[in-house]
Amino acid sequence: MTTQTTTASLKEFLDTLAGSKEVGLVIAEGQKELKDFSKLLDDAGFNRSIGIANVFESQKSYIIVDENIGKSIYDFAVQYPTGQVEIFDNKDMRSKIFSPDYRLGIVLLVVQDVLNNLQTKGFDLLSAVGPAYRS
Repeated sequence: MTTQTTTASLKEFLDTLAGSKEVGLVIAEGQKELKDFSKLLDDAGFNRSIGIANVFESQKSYIIVDENIGKSIYDFAVQYPTGQVEIFDNKDMRSKIFSPDYRLGIVLLVVQDVLNNLQTKGFDLLSAVGPAYRS
């Protein structure tokens, strides 16, 4: 995977995700920027998903990553490009298998401190996702 650094707006970044076979990552410096990015994603037509299981319910979705769901987000990001995602449903107490529709746009939104903490726990989210954006 090559790394390319350019200066672009969040909207331009989101436009590049259309048809991507990888999950996008948006990194916020703090809670204020996280709220700003969340509003921008809402304005761009993305729907906030509470969990991974309902990320496939709309054309454009985003999930705010916190340390409580770090492992499941990491597993999701690793499996997504393979064409099959297995998610354990805590309510039904069984695994569900989804086939991603790559026409969807899926973004993970994370604060830098949370990303750092996940990486120290062994969940290298940066290596599991596709394009990443940081202002």
